[in-house]
Amino acid sequence: MSGQRNILLLGGSGFIGKQLAFALANRGWQVTVPSRRPHRNRELLVHPGIRLLEGNITDPARLRELCVGQQAVINLVGILHERRKGDFRRYHVEFIKTLVDACGETGIRRLLHVSALGADQATGSSLYLRSKGEGENLLHTFGQRELRVTSFQPSVVFGKEDNFINQFAGILRWYAGYFPLACPTSKLQPVYVGDLVELIVNAIDDPESYSKRYPVCGPEVFTLRQILELIIDTLQLPVRILPLGKGLSRLQAVILQSLPGKLFTMDNYRSLQVDNVCADGEHCETSLRQYLHGLSAMFGNKRYYDQFRKNYPSAGKPGDHR
Repeated sequence: MSGQRNILLLGGSGFIGKQLAFALANRGWQVTVPSRRPHRNRELLVHPGIRLLEGNITDPARLRELCVGQQAVINLVGILHERRKGDFRRYHVEFIKTLVDACGETGIRRLLHVSALGADQATGSSLYLRSKGEGENLLHTFGQRELRVTSFQPSVVFGKEDNFINQFAGILRWYAGYFPLACPTSKLQPVYVGDLVELIVNAIDDPESYSKRYPVCGPEVFTLRQILELIIDTLQLPVRILPLGKGLSRLQAVILQSLPGKLFTMDNYRSLQVDNVCADGEHCETSLRQYLHGLSAMFGNKRYYDQFRKNYPSAGKPGDHR
């Protein structure tokens, strides 16, 4: 590509998206980030290579307008919980169809997509994973004739402003005594956001990545219980984990999914029934254990870590990022 290179970043106001927007702009891309509430994401405007626009990307006409003049699109749009029945299909499948149509009508031939580890239309253990798999399959089917598609399937992603470490830290700091943990033996292989972002940016101009699907994991496998114990140790909290068996884990999911915020749902429970680890694929270098120990060294204790979390709150709403 010669001259100015334009790229549309969908879901760019979320946790992964903000990191990716700056990385792209630093590589010389002119990055367009649509957002329903751009006033909440003004920190993106500090880089002259990032353009923040108001827009509802689920509106087909608006999405086509945003695609005009772009050489490539990166799609990060996704949700972890349904607010309304059918939301998984609306965001993970129907939106993909709209996006493919918009790319075809505006001449875009390069599309990168962030899916999820374990996404499988036929055998996914949860509706989240099955819908993610169906959307990914749609993209790669169209990619055989119209689009050069690359998809990434990361395990849980961690880093500053994540909705993983920060959410658990926020809950655990209010506890003293035993914390009841559902699915404590579920295995995860967390990947650092900076490593994931680098893989995505490097793939844009790499013909070897066309039509490929990349599972992406970090260097370590943890159980969910081990991850929470790392957080507890880092923050020096007076908390111990009370592991729940399958029956009580299901009961916790049933109760919590009916409460505001939906911290844990039956669909989350089903996702955790399959280990979220890479048999092969991309194994990134950044260690979750070293990352958390680094935070401990930087901030010393819970009070300073709380201040850190206050200054860098969790970002985005469902639909803004994966």
